[in-house]
Order: sequence, then structure tokens, then C-alpha cells
Amino acid sequence: MLTLILTLCISTAAAANTTQKNTTSTYRAAGSSTTTTTTSISVTISQLDKSAESVKKFIDTNKRLPNYVTISNKKVSMPQFLYLLSYGVTNLNSKKTSSVSVKTVSNPTNPSQTVKSGTLTKANYVKYAGDLKKFIDTNKRLPNYLTTSQGNMRYESLIYAYSKVIIFYGDNKRLPNTLSVTPWTVKSTSEGSSTTVSSQYLKATTDAPSNSTTIKNLAASITAGKTTTYAKAQAIFNWVRDKLTYSFYYNTIKGALGAYSSRSANCCDTSHLLVALTRAAGIPARYQHGDCQFSSGWFGHVWAQVYVDGKWYNTDAIEDANTFGSIKNWNTSTVKLKGTYAELPF
Repeated sequence: MLTLILTLCISTAAAANTTQKNTTSTYRAAGSSTTTTTTSISVTISQLDKSAESVKKFIDTNKRLPNYVTISNKKVSMPQFLYLLSYGVTNLNSKKTSSVSVKTVSNPTNPSQTVKSGTLTKANYVKYAGDLKKFIDTNKRLPNYLTTSQGNMRYESLIYAYSKVIIFYGDNKRLPNTLSVTPWTVKSTSEGSSTTVSSQYLKATTDAPSNSTTIKNLAASITAGKTTTYAKAQAIFNWVRDKLTYSFYYNTIKGALGAYSSRSANCCDTSHLLVALTRAAGIPARYQHGDCQFSSGWFGHVWAQVYVDGKWYNTDAIEDANTFGSIKNWNTSTVKLKGTYAELPF
């Protein structure tokens, strides 16, 4: 029996009001510190096998990770699920059934990979699972990559690969002798960049609907006449910063479209609009969440990162003094990063 104690912090879409959908966890971003509670559930190998099958099927169909996987009617985030997979593989290899406690597992800060398609031996993939578990135990987040004999693997590739291991065990009652691995990448559609990034940073979401006609038309208008990816990203940032005024409330309420129509938003909804417009222009974007030190104290905060020509740029559009890639209104050197997301979970 595997036991998890996990922080339930991921939902399929951001909350539509100031109350977090998952009542066992509350992220208060937009002017307060972060608070969380934990819930304990027990997960059997059979449940882990079924969860791995569900995740693999979702990936095969949608070409991206799900936002969470449900185990015992509880939503488990992908970072937490990868930790569970790594623990399950190492336990099964040692014929052990000891429990594992998972509290908070954050996303990687800047994931990358160089892995090539190939095959890992059982000895290798078991060792790598142990390395992965040890890193998460120490750092409370996923690594940016895991070094393997096939190259550096990022977490999406690891989730898919170790899901296959657990599924094989469920079918055969033993671990596979080898494990095939492939890169998890998609070509960025942003001009001037030959670097590949995960498809999740380009897809439309509920609160950042980059496929919306309104958002696409606005992005096209803002970037008209701009000939480089950097110039387009900078123009979008400047527009959001200059056109929106800051409004204090917690978590997601308006989403990108609501922020655009009202011209007023907190950090979450400002970031939703920035991410939606950037992705609509074919430029990858993602969210970061952390406790930030402002002049008046420490507060929970959300900002965006935009990927241009092989580099992630910090973009915080709630303050007039901030510029594309430069944040002035809080101390970036002391930030306590809580997570990096393709879709903001609150």
C-alpha cells in the first residue's frame, strides 16, 4: 500500500470567484501570502496502474499532459504524480510496499531537454527513478531535467515513460527489462526561434483563450508592423501594462476576456490576458507563482514568462515601471517560487 499526503492545489480551470474550487487548499495570489492544507489518501499499486493508464491515454490523445489525475476522488497534480511514479518504480524494484508522503511538489523552474529517442535498460531507468525521487525530496520541486544515458529528459517525457513502466507492471506483475523514451517537444511557431518548447505553453486554456476571435484579432492589431518575435512580445506586454489598471481581489475571477473588457484586473487576470495574447501571436508563454517581497511586505503574486529566441523573459504588467523582461516593483532576487504553470490552477 502506498500512502500519499498531498497538497491539493490543481484544478481543471481557475476558480470563477474568490473561493478556491478545492476547499482543502487555497492559493491567495494578488496581495496576500499563500496558505495550504493537506489531505491524506491511500494509493494502491492497482490504483497507480489505473491512473498511469489514464494519464498515458490522455497524452496519446491530446499530445499534452492533463492538469491533474484523480486518485480516490482526489485531484493529484502532475508534479505529485511523477513523484508517486518514481517512488512506485523504486519500491517495486525492491519488492517493497512502504509508504510515501508527498506534501508540496512544484513544477521545474526552467525545464529543458536534450534527450534522443532510444532505449533505457531496467538498471538505468530504476536508478534514474531513484535520482528523481531524491531530488524532489530535497528540493520540493521537479528538476529542470533528469540526466540519462539518452540525454537530459524533462518532466513531461518522464511522466509518460514511467507511466508505461507502471502499466507494464500492472499487466505482467514485473518491471519491463527495457524502457523506450522519446523527446517531448513541439516546434515553436514564434518567428526567429529554432528552439523547441513544450506544446502546453502555446495551447488555449479556459482563462487564457488564445483561440478566441477577440483575442486573436487584438493580438494581430497590437503586433501589426512588428517584424521580430521580440518586438511582438514587447508590444503585447506594453499594451497590457498600459491599458489595464490594477484591481485588488484574490485568484482568478475575470480571465483574459473579462480583464480585456473591464480594463481592470489583479495579477492573475492581468497575466491571463498577457498569456492569451502572446500565445495568440504564436509565442510561448507560461505563469509563475510565488511569494514576493514588495516595498510593503511579502505577498502572494502571479506574473508571466514569455519565450523569445531561446530565452524566458519575466513579464509583470501590473506596474507602469516594469518593462518587458525587467521587474521593478518587487525584489526578484528574494522570490520564493511556488510553481511554474502552463495553466494557472487557481
